[in-house]
Amino acid sequence: MLRAAALLAAAAAFGACAGPQITRNPNSELNSVRKVSVLPFAETPAQKRIAGEWETLLLSLGYRVMERGSMEKILGEQGLSVSGLVNPVQAPRIGALLGVDGIVFGKPNPKDPYHSYTMAGAPRISEPPPVSVKLVETGTARVVWNIANEAENKLQVSRVGRAVDGALRKAMQKTLGEGAWSNTPPAGFYRESGASVIAFNPGLLPPPAMRVGVYPFLVAARDGDGGVWADKFAGLLLGAGYDVVDRQNLEKVLQEQNISLKGIVRLEDIIKLGKIAGLRGIVFGTVYGGEVCAYQAKLVDVETGELYWSAYGEDCQLDQLAGLIKTPGN
Repeated sequence: MLRAAALLAAAAAFGACAGPQITRNPNSELNSVRKVSVLPFAETPAQKRIAGEWETLLLSLGYRVMERGSMEKILGEQGLSVSGLVNPVQAPRIGALLGVDGIVFGKPNPKDPYHSYTMAGAPRISEPPPVSVKLVETGTARVVWNIANEAENKLQVSRVGRAVDGALRKAMQKTLGEGAWSNTPPAGFYRESGASVIAFNPGLLPPPAMRVGVYPFLVAARDGDGGVWADKFAGLLLGAGYDVVDRQNLEKVLQEQNISLKGIVRLEDIIKLGKIAGLRGIVFGTVYGGEVCAYQAKLVDVETGELYWSAYGEDCQLDQLAGLIKTPGN
């Protein structure tokens, strides 16, 4: 009874909250900012998973999403910073350096994700949405669109579910449609089943028997070995028809080339690893949440850093994702 009452109270609090407020800049040409990269809202596994949810959302809307490793470190080496995106002089330099039209970044919610329960009593992750998320055009330092959630001083309310949900996707589709967005993918490139979601890049679909490697997942301290999750995804990909390189051999290459097992920093590292191991793509991922297994994963092209697909879910065995991950048309 107490749990049911708590769940009802949380649902009521959530229902009373206003949805995200999306503002589109009428002076920005939406279709000129299509190739984008997402800057993690923070460096924790939970926030990197939330950034992965945003990458999936953006792919589902028709954006071309690019992996750029540690953007802050790359920019710092050139005497630049992400804050330079608001500077009309520095923004074009940042765009040229990263090879993107825009960068998505935001302010994380001060309330960390936490465990809650479904009405049936099953554990789940509740992810309070970011305070704000915006897309900034690198050529002009102009904000293309901005998403603001509840007032910051009210963000401590219960939030049952993911940081990115179906309501946000529908609201973004509406906003982009009103701005004459012309890149919406055909049906079938966004798939959702139970606790798993995946979005494919219509302009960059994995070819049959694509040779890939799976990089050790970033995991929270209590969530075990990232190599175990890499092996889980390797099995999933084998079942979907990919040609998967053994993880131990991949880690040997990483060590021989002095590339960190804890996170590739530069696109150059991805390209080097791809050439040496004979790969066309690399899967990167993050997981946290203990028994809930909140994960995100993406397949990245080794030559350009562009995403083939991005996925997330709360399915520890990946059974639900297995039914979604086969390439459209194959």
